[in-house]
Amino acid sequence: MVYYPDLSPCDYFGRWQGILRAVGWHEPSHPFATGSVSKNFFEALVRLLSDPWQPAAVAGYQKCPYCRFTGGPAELRFEGVTIRVGASNLFVPTDKEVYVAPSLIAHYVDAHDYLPPSVFQEAVLDCPEMRSVAYLKKIKLHGIASMRSAE
Repeated sequence: MVYYPDLSPCDYFGRWQGILRAVGWHEPSHPFATGSVSKNFFEALVRLLSDPWQPAAVAGYQKCPYCRFTGGPAELRFEGVTIRVGASNLFVPTDKEVYVAPSLIAHYVDAHDYLPPSVFQEAVLDCPEMRSVAYLKKIKLHGIASMRSAE
């Protein structure tokens, strides 16, 4: 996986350079903040990752770089919701910016005590439901649309 420091500009998706802020793009050679998150935050994160809206498709699957022997799970189950980890990205819009995190973020929080920045946690808690009109309006505030509709 590509490494980006938390809250740094994320150019992984090319065309939206300067718009996206990276959260949770880790690799073992770079330490990350650890600590506790609220259950409410984790529930909201899992809910958003259950069917994440993505403006661009990315092929492949990313294994957890910290799970030395297994590469971590391909799925995470929490409170009756199952999400795929390592196969998608989460776009979390706010009025000021858009955070983007790999779906592995849920595994990092759960298994490796990753503590995402508080501004990202607040954004997740305030994020409208995926694919709702409110969500799409917030995304479009920043000029982000699907690759298909933007061409």
